[in-house]
Amino acid sequence: MFDRLFSYVWNRYRPTEGWAVLGLLLMLVVTAAMAVSEANWVAEDTIVPVAAVAGLLMGMLLAKRPLSPTAAWIFLALYGLLFNGVGLGKLLPPFSVWRGGWRETSAYWREAGALLFDRTASWFAALFGGGRSNETIVFALGLGLTAWLLAAFAAWSVYRLQRPLAGVVVMGLALAVNGYFGDATQWLPVYVGLTVLLLALANLALMQRRWTETAVDYSNEIQLELTFYAMGVAMTLVALTVASPVSSFRKWAAYLAQQPIVQEIDQTWDRLFGGVASPDGPGSGPGWPGGSGVMPRAYLLGNAPELSETVVMTAVVTSATTNQPITGAEMTGLHWRGLSYQVYTGRGWTISEERREELPAGQAVSLPPLAEQTQYWQTVYWLLDERVLRYTLGFPLQFDEPVTLHWRGLTDFVRVQGHESTYTMLTTRATAVPNLLRASHVSNVPATVLARYTALPDNVPQRVLDLAQDVAGGFNNPYDQARALEQFLRQYAYSLDVAAPPADADVVEYFLFEAQQGYCDYYASAMVVMARSLGLPARMAVGFAAQEPDAAGRQVVRQINGHSWAEVYFADMGWVEFEPTAGFVLPNEAETAVPTSDETPSSLDELVPPPLPAQDAPSRPFSRWWLVLFAGVGVAGVWWWQARRLVIRNVVDVYGRFQQQAVKLGAPPQASQTPHEFADHFLQGLRPLAQHPRLAKWVEVVQEPVQRLTAVFERVQYSQDEAGEGDTAVAQSLWQRLRQPMVWLRLFRRMK
Repeated sequence: MFDRLFSYVWNRYRPTEGWAVLGLLLMLVVTAAMAVSEANWVAEDTIVPVAAVAGLLMGMLLAKRPLSPTAAWIFLALYGLLFNGVGLGKLLPPFSVWRGGWRETSAYWREAGALLFDRTASWFAALFGGGRSNETIVFALGLGLTAWLLAAFAAWSVYRLQRPLAGVVVMGLALAVNGYFGDATQWLPVYVGLTVLLLALANLALMQRRWTETAVDYSNEIQLELTFYAMGVAMTLVALTVASPVSSFRKWAAYLAQQPIVQEIDQTWDRLFGGVASPDGPGSGPGWPGGSGVMPRAYLLGNAPELSETVVMTAVVTSATTNQPITGAEMTGLHWRGLSYQVYTGRGWTISEERREELPAGQAVSLPPLAEQTQYWQTVYWLLDERVLRYTLGFPLQFDEPVTLHWRGLTDFVRVQGHESTYTMLTTRATAVPNLLRASHVSNVPATVLARYTALPDNVPQRVLDLAQDVAGGFNNPYDQARALEQFLRQYAYSLDVAAPPADADVVEYFLFEAQQGYCDYYASAMVVMARSLGLPARMAVGFAAQEPDAAGRQVVRQINGHSWAEVYFADMGWVEFEPTAGFVLPNEAETAVPTSDETPSSLDELVPPPLPAQDAPSRPFSRWWLVLFAGVGVAGVWWWQARRLVIRNVVDVYGRFQQQAVKLGAPPQASQTPHEFADHFLQGLRPLAQHPRLAKWVEVVQEPVQRLTAVFERVQYSQDEAGEGDTAVAQSLWQRLRQPMVWLRLFRRMK
């Protein structure tokens, strides 16, 4: 039954040019696509192989339909844009979302579509605004669309134009450019070899069709012979391609790079595609786009004394309302914000692509307005190094120096950079009271913010998600959920002496269930991940904890004050700081409010968080010493097995042991020798060893036991009387006297 079905499908859908041509064309397309993926231009280049294969199939389908070339290529371009846009924007919901019904599916489309639009619009804002963009979505779209169109043209040239050379040459040129600039030239020889085979079989298929139409008789063996010849030519060309130098091409490229118009294009490229990888440039670290993730404040581990002594900056903060310096404890619990991390990887945090905007001195930063806010003037004196990152109390509104703003998308502020060691700025901080925050709804949060800041990797452990639900799932508003998470995490012990998580562990799971102690990065990571699992837009911010100013309003910030905390977004209120780290003052600790949960405690002070989960047994990393121990045990076991392989049951067994050791000493018994002759031969072979002072005694020790054991063996072996227990006991005793000296003699012989 299966054979019939397979035969029917094979013959029913077999292309006129044959399956071999389609298979080779598919291999060519995949080869070119894999070369692009290996160049690793952007993190989203996984769309390229899929788009190439889909473009090939779509091009083949339209090439065999009675459509005009213009109409066909309009369809191909539109389908290519749609396919790559859906893939890059992740607009196709997973099955779990489809299963949730129309409301969940439409929400998914709204958020994913808004994020795709925001990223694309951010790139165009840099294009027309003169800024610089590290956004890669447009470049990835170009890669995917190019792969789609090139694969479609290859199919079109084979199945419509019947000139396969045109399609493979165009794709080959693109492959060569990718190989040169992307340092992935090893795919080119494979492409050349496949091209030769494809051209041979495609042209043969065309001739066979013409022969059939004109009733010309031909042999079916032509295809087999042609394939062998083509393989030979292909192998020759592959060898020539591998051996051919590329110095001339590099000289030509170097000449072009010196031309003014090329340099101008290169500068424009760097401005608009700053996030595209360059083989000649520095690789991105684990905390940068596409990285594995870092814990940003890992330098705090160990609480080194110099961290407590090294001053990074001093600052004076003034109220924008009263123009009076802020003194006393009013600053405690606030944060000098440096930047935020968006992408959680399971191993830590990375940032996403950004857009850069140059802002002149005195010009206002276009941040979204906040319903409730407090503004500050601050003057910072940076003392540590030549760092360009600006630390601000809240979010910046204005600087007294030209600065560079970094954005995610159009309006999502990330960080700011400047060049002066002393700078003055106006900042704002969301200070909405809890009742206003409690009235905020997640449904009113911009879809872009929800899509960007609720994302989690698929491999977040389920028990982390379950714990978040147990801690805060019973509250009916985002503020109480966030405060419940904050209060729960503050039960964990703060420590700068914490072991690194295992290589395959999720850092949040490790903190919550195994270590149950850590520093600020662990607390903030846990709160952000747990908040996102509840649908709250959250991110991790890093910088320094503000310090209590002196009477003149001057505060001193040291390296040991480096800190991480959580930020949760509330509709119309903006990003609000939360402090889940035990021992650190809450930003709004003086405020109390009435959470609305099923239990309805009267104030946040009365909110009793659930106890910590049961602590896992600590997982011990596999030590090299264990490996050495296991190897030693294995060697000892093999030696013991070898030593016991011949069980000593009688005199013959003992004598067999003696002969086995004699073989290892280079004196194997000969078939023509009697036991007595073998003993003499063995002892004579030891005489050269007796010349060594340390071995002379061992040679002397074995003389008498060997002769006696030989005599016992001869009597037992050749006598008609059966051996008794006394003979076996004597033989075993003699062997005990022989074993150690023979081991030493064997070791010395091997070393010699």
